Amino acid sequence: GDQRVSMVPAVAEALHKDGYLVCVESSAGLYAGFTDAAYEKAGCSVVPRAEVLRTAQVLFAIEAPVRDLPAMRGKVLISWVGRLLDNGKQVVEQATAAGVTLIDVTAVPRITIAQKLDVLSSQAKVAGHRAVVEATYAFGRFHTAEMTAAGKYPPSQTFVLGCGVAGLAAIGSSKAFGSVVRAWDVRDVSDQCHSMGAKWVSVDFKEDGAGQGGYAKESSDAFKKAQQETFRKVLAETDIVITTASIPGRPSPLLITKEAVAGMKPGSVIVDLAAVGGGNCELTKLNEAYTTPNGIKIIGYADLPARMAEQASAMYAQNMANLLKHVQGKEKAAGFLPNLNKHLDDGEAGDIVSRSIVCCRNGQPVQMPPPQQPTPVKPKVTPVKAKAEAKANPLRAAVVGSLVLTFGIAAMLGLGEGVKTSLLTTFLLAGAAGYQAVWGVAHSLHTPLMSVTNAISGMTAVGGLLLMQRSEVSSPARGLGMLAVGASAVNIVGGFIVSQRMLNLFKRPGDKDFSALMLLPGLLMIFCCFTHAELLQPVLSVSALLCVAAIGALASMQTA
Repeated sequence: GDQRVSMVPAVAEALHKDGYLVCVESSAGLYAGFTDAAYEKAGCSVVPRAEVLRTAQVLFAIEAPVRDLPAMRGKVLISWVGRLLDNGKQVVEQATAAGVTLIDVTAVPRITIAQKLDVLSSQAKVAGHRAVVEATYAFGRFHTAEMTAAGKYPPSQTFVLGCGVAGLAAIGSSKAFGSVVRAWDVRDVSDQCHSMGAKWVSVDFKEDGAGQGGYAKESSDAFKKAQQETFRKVLAETDIVITTASIPGRPSPLLITKEAVAGMKPGSVIVDLAAVGGGNCELTKLNEAYTTPNGIKIIGYADLPARMAEQASAMYAQNMANLLKHVQGKEKAAGFLPNLNKHLDDGEAGDIVSRSIVCCRNGQPVQMPPPQQPTPVKPKVTPVKAKAEAKANPLRAAVVGSLVLTFGIAAMLGLGEGVKTSLLTTFLLAGAAGYQAVWGVAHSLHTPLMSVTNAISGMTAVGGLLLMQRSEVSSPARGLGMLAVGASAVNIVGGFIVSQRMLNLFKRPGDKDFSALMLLPGLLMIFCCFTHAELLQPVLSVSALLCVAAIGALASMQTA
């Protein structure tokens, strides 16, 4: 039987906080690695099966216990039913006759709000990983490339057919083992496969394979023919094949014919995850593993999640907890049954998840709403070719340059009207030199540039000093001059301190700073000002030149 269990101690402990009282059948989790003592430690009551059926209002089971349905009248059974399949339809009929409210966890709609309680996805992920483990055991050789003293061995070649949850899990596990992976799906999910390191196999035939509810749809005959030709070529080079393609309520699509199997290399392995629906491989036998006459090992186990019972049970139980929380709302445990009935009574206005998973209630079948359409995948945008750049017209460029220069000269001549020639010359040269210096600053040094220009603006201190010199002691002008000198001093000191801090960010470990030696020329100019009054104007000119030089030094990291 199935070794999984529908509730694990860790999840049961969390349900206690929402007000649920959990009772577990004795030895229910033993084969999944969970002892009765572990359940008791989590706050569960461990009792015989008959006691669970008698006391519980909501029952969880991996497979619906059909023989116990008469003892569940008036109760809620949450189980893996498969209401769209023939066996599931029989279970629904028996539950309806027994007066049981049956919830099919496989009928969860493929919408965003229901992802957290989608058992098909969680168990498919386990199955995809386990398929790689089974294939590795049957393959009996290295996955990754090996070069040893005992010889050189190539990597294994894996082909994954069907890139849903199980297929993507198989791709991830195969890549982790070091195999070279190729993948195919009737839907174009090449971006997802490439992101996981798999190469995409394209069938040279245009057809949209997306169906209702987020699943793939059945392909046309013309597409199948082109598909088989492509697969034969790929399978002849493949060591391990993992197939996962299935359509709910229909037989599994045939992807690998017996002729394709005959063309594969001896020792190759096929793991068919769609064996329950007849298999993607024509030679698959349900729940059997055997070797064909040409040496191909075909595995058709239908219980791959159960072969990792502890992990699969933990994920299934978390899905069950998410289901309870989705239905119960803010009322927690007390709100589960009332909210479930309310969602069903509200008809189309009720919760889509509740209306999709409930198969029958009060002896009456509940009609399943049509599956919602998933958000359509955005079509891939083909990059538009850039237009060829128009060839430059030399005449036009010359005319534009000439007009701009003429306008600039006219503007400068206009500035010179009524202005001393010496002042105009100083202004124009300073503007040109300053523009070129600032334009050449490296992008990464723009913040130090702001600090340096802030310090340069402190030249207003010169104006303040001149104002103090030419005004009376008690006049307001002298006070304004003193204020200007003080503010400018703060600007000068603060600007250079910030610059130094910014430049320190670019220092590498072990770099030494000798910038303090730059105080030597500064001391020289101060000495000249105090000892040779006639050099005051030259010192001012040199200082202005050094300000521009400071900006120019920011053109590279080395000079900065």
